[in-house]
Amino acid sequence: MDVPFWVGDREFTRDDMELIQVTVERFRGLSRKELAATLCENLSWKAPSGRLKVDACLKLLEDFEQAGLLSPTAVRRNPAKGNKGKELVGTPVETILSSSLKDVSPVSVDPVLSSELGDWNVTMQTYHPLGYRRPVGAHQRYWIRVQIQGGRKIVGCMLFGAAAKSLRTRELWIGWSPAQRTRYRARIVNNNRFLILPKVHIPHLASHSLALAARRIRSDWQSRYGYEPVILETFVEPEYSGTCYRAANWVNVGQTSGRGRQDEHHEYGTSVKSLWMYPLVRDWRERLVAPFPNPRIVDLD
Repeated sequence: MDVPFWVGDREFTRDDMELIQVTVERFRGLSRKELAATLCENLSWKAPSGRLKVDACLKLLEDFEQAGLLSPTAVRRNPAKGNKGKELVGTPVETILSSSLKDVSPVSVDPVLSSELGDWNVTMQTYHPLGYRRPVGAHQRYWIRVQIQGGRKIVGCMLFGAAAKSLRTRELWIGWSPAQRTRYRARIVNNNRFLILPKVHIPHLASHSLALAARRIRSDWQSRYGYEPVILETFVEPEYSGTCYRAANWVNVGQTSGRGRQDEHHEYGTSVKSLWMYPLVRDWRERLVAPFPNPRIVDLD
């Protein structure tokens, strides 16, 4: 592995690599996650929000193992916690509603509260064709609500999370080099899941909800993670035309190559999807490669 190299907005030098190797050998008794947290502390590797970048460090440790820079036995795997196949706890939202958009306005896109996570997860698992998958890294869940007689009513939900690691179509459209993609990919946010409840029929609700999410996601991301995203992306399955994204002024920039969204090593086949992008600011090309803000110290309790 050539040095120096970048992981997101963090440059790693030969000294950093030696520190990682020494730490891993010295603290063999730690679990992988505990080791990643220790390394982040020693390397001062934090997100702009001040949170330790444990997920990124876990991926780096995995890359080091695959490159032969660490012995697989030196990094103890985290003990199994029984999450696989664990039943989700919550109540799926069921709304039956047919109306015009005008008659249920104002529509809102609201961040999901911690007390609502179970219901959101089960709702997505119950109704979305791709089901529910626990988000890893930076992400934001939303409810879509409308106004009816008697109060606000949930009619859908959305999830935004980490962008795909490598997309030739996207990089060509942006004009990114591989180094820029690695360093600044965090500024692209993926609309991982988008669901209008199956018994809700409101013309133009989907595109209107996308527009509302685009208006607020920069400030929500800033409040939660300490920086603002610049572009949104999403994938549309081949059986769909992406009508709501087109109506919300997203741009169809081409097709994926038929590999998984996180498949850097070309190992996993999947369907070819259309790729849609939505710049959140006019000067998005300049904002994409601007320096990240310095991490700020926050109370994580």
